[in-house]
Amino acid sequence: QRSMSEDTMERIHEASGRPPDTRATSGYRYAPISAFPVYGRLHFTAHESEDVTEKLIADYRKLYFFSSSIPEAYVSFCADFGPNNICDILEFSAFLQNLVHHPALNNRALIYYTSTDEQHITNSVFLLCCYLMLEEDFTPERAVAQFEAIAGLPLIPFRDATWMETSSHISLLDCLRGLQRAISFRFMTPKTFRVAEFLATHRADSYDLSRVSPKFVAFATP
Repeated sequence: QRSMSEDTMERIHEASGRPPDTRATSGYRYAPISAFPVYGRLHFTAHESEDVTEKLIADYRKLYFFSSSIPEAYVSFCADFGPNNICDILEFSAFLQNLVHHPALNNRALIYYTSTDEQHITNSVFLLCCYLMLEEDFTPERAVAQFEAIAGLPLIPFRDATWMETSSHISLLDCLRGLQRAISFRFMTPKTFRVAEFLATHRADSYDLSRVSPKFVAFATP
């Protein structure tokens, strides 16, 4: 198996400005600093510290390193850690889409980085998969396969909001298929979704509910 270390970061750096490599990630092994192709010019990596990020930015100036606090925005109640809600998904996708199509970045590889915390990695991968579905027309299976093919990538299942050991796990693919189903049934239309209305009813100090479908609502919080 290939290992994408700083040697491969150097190759990405040298190739910046050329047509992007859109091959799948099959055959790669996860390691911090390694950068893995996601789609087109977009890559994914995990850094152990801000010092590492600052050094990479200084060493590889042709690459555009960026991150987001959205994967860390989930407010846990117990041992739960995600996934992010639909507003986070839409905000992250719009943020990423703006970078992908920004004229000043047309000839630069885009390196999305998060921390090496397994929860941050899982939430980041979830949001990247949602972007691939919403903006690049990936199926849930194709989107998650981009990351599951990376040997050793610490993707962990989501769980219920308790402190007890859980017997029920929810995978990334479960969540992505749920998003696809909601869109296919028109329970949620990304381009016209009313974010302000969702947030107004979602807050625990207001209605504390989420509309799952036109005829079904559920508590937004435990």
